[in-house]
Amino acid sequence: MTRSEREHQAKRIVQHYVNVANRQKKVTVNHFLQEQIPRPTIYSIIKKFEEFGVVGDKSRSGRPSKLSKRKLTRLKRLTDQKTGISLRQIAPKFDINISTLSRHLTAMGITYRKKKRAPKYTDKQLEEVPTRARRLYRTLLNGNFELVMDDEKYFLLHNESIPANRGFYTSDPSAAQPEVKFKRTQKFELKILVWIAISEKGISTPFFSKQQQAVTQKTYLNECTKARLVPFIEKYHNKKKVLFWPDLARSHYGLKVIEYLDENSIHFVPQQKNPQNCPQARPIETLWSILEQMVYAGGWQAKNINALRRRISKKINELDIKVVQTMFSDIRIQLRRIADNGPYGACSF
Repeated sequence: MTRSEREHQAKRIVQHYVNVANRQKKVTVNHFLQEQIPRPTIYSIIKKFEEFGVVGDKSRSGRPSKLSKRKLTRLKRLTDQKTGISLRQIAPKFDINISTLSRHLTAMGITYRKKKRAPKYTDKQLEEVPTRARRLYRTLLNGNFELVMDDEKYFLLHNESIPANRGFYTSDPSAAQPEVKFKRTQKFELKILVWIAISEKGISTPFFSKQQQAVTQKTYLNECTKARLVPFIEKYHNKKKVLFWPDLARSHYGLKVIEYLDENSIHFVPQQKNPQNCPQARPIETLWSILEQMVYAGGWQAKNINALRRRISKKINELDIKVVQTMFSDIRIQLRRIADNGPYGACSF
């Protein structure tokens, strides 16, 4: 029986003894004997109540704390809302064990948390992003728009940075193969650029490029916008209802690209109103992470660029459109959070 259960039982016995049995011990004893409560236990509880006037257990004094209130205040000042803190370095200052130090921090509600990835903003961006996010939020709220966005990402032949591939299991490290136990890197690794556009209706045909540099305006116009983006919009959307939210890359806002979008009556978010560096509001950024996990699952590695391209195409076709739709439903919420609390206020933690 736990302490709380024991105290609850004692309260029931005392309440019966005072309110029902009119302080007649035998009446109370006979009543609770029917519940299989031992006779000595019932008498002991009544005796304790009569002598000390209490029902539950008194608070235990326990072992005295190794840290005084003054030291606890100092400990809180050294650790709370701080980074770069090592309990191994702090413990000797208080002459206590690390486990004891950790227990005191937990009692004060201070726990260790791992940092989350988030964009780094300049002071100017921190000032401009909420305003731009609010404008875009109002545009989406007031208009019956079908949102479309695009982005590009580089993929390597292998990727040990995803969680499942960061480590390995072994009974004998010396027997493990080099490709298993080492995170191998080279100076200029082969990679492929992948571009896609997405909306709640689906995912466009991807564009692959072996080039090492960023997409140029000419490539973006011909291979992405003309060959894939506009056909994707015409297939799944009414162009008059579409609002295209491009990435802020320079090629995406090239003069010829803007002219082509205007010629095809495709509304887009103007460059001066596009929130800078806000992956937390763009579900395509999350989609890249999901696709990356799928491509490199099980420690998969490509032997060449063509194999990597086939693998990416296959995994794009396997993406669940319901996941994309769920992410799109949160865009307005995220934009509102950015507008009200700043870009860091919308980062998950």
